[in-house]
Amino acid sequence: MPRRQLSLVALIIGLAGCASIHPQDGSLPEAARQAGVRPQPLFPLAPPLGPERRIVQQLTAHWPESEETLLCVLELDSRRIAMAGLTQDGLSLFNLTYDGKTLEADKNPLVPETLVPELIVADLQLVYWPLDSVRKQLPKGLTLEAGPGFRRLSVDGKPLVEIHYPNTDGTWPEAAELVNLQYHYRLAIRTVSYEVVSE
Repeated sequence: MPRRQLSLVALIIGLAGCASIHPQDGSLPEAARQAGVRPQPLFPLAPPLGPERRIVQQLTAHWPESEETLLCVLELDSRRIAMAGLTQDGLSLFNLTYDGKTLEADKNPLVPETLVPELIVADLQLVYWPLDSVRKQLPKGLTLEAGPGFRRLSVDGKPLVEIHYPNTDGTWPEAAELVNLQYHYRLAIRTVSYEVVSE
């Protein structure tokens, strides 16, 4: 297998664990993974929101012994969420669209079934969506609180995910860090470009 493909496989396998909304027990059983069972969010994605924007972000996931980076291109408006995931050199990993009811996603054939693009969107919604919009999706036992420069997702009072904002100016902070306390990873988010599309 060419070196570039090996690098891609390492990236996408690493990112398969990079989302905060995983099954309650922390991971899929090995037999389920081998059978291609996909992890699912604990609650539905929040609805799309305006204004119409195009956002490019660099996501870097840090684990105790490794890190991986990808680019995400988001197109948002009040009707849909569109997201493309790319390697640093521009190779497509996945595309996703969500209109608030129907979610469609297609992935590079090398991307394993356990990498679920909507879980990455769920992480980004925890970071950027209005609190009320996300809270409406939470089942009993899950709470989302916020204060100056932070958000915290908890289950029955136990923190699961903490989000820190170095600078809270504007409605879409340029940088944020999501810390998953349960699965022991950090997701550093840097907004490369943010463009409001004229209607």
